[in-house]
Amino acid sequence: MNEIIKIERVEGRETVSARDLHSFLEVQSKFADWFKNRVEKYGFEETADFLSFSKNLESGGRQVEYFVTVEMAKELSMVENNEKGQIARRYFIECEKQLKKAF
Repeated sequence: MNEIIKIERVEGRETVSARDLHSFLEVQSKFADWFKNRVEKYGFEETADFLSFSKNLESGGRQVEYFVTVEMAKELSMVENNEKGQIARRYFIECEKQLKKAF
C-alpha cells in the first residue's frame, strides 16, 4: 500500500497532520477556516478527535498545528465529497486494517 498521507504517532495515538490532509483533499478554503468550520459543524472535540500544538515561526508569529485521529481524518475525507476524499477515505480504512493486523 502506497502512503498518500503520512500517519504519525503523536502522544500514543495514530494521527494525521490536518494541514497535510487539507492539502491532499485540495480544499479551496483557507486551512484555518476549513478546520474551524469542520470542527464546529461535525462536533469534533479536542483531545478526543484531535490534538493541537502551537509553534513559533521564524517571522516571530505563531502557528497552530493540528493532528487528527485516523477516524477523524476518514470522516473529514468523506464529507469533502470529491474524488480525493474518496481516495483518502479508502486509504485510511486500509491503514486501520493494517494496524489491527499488527496487534
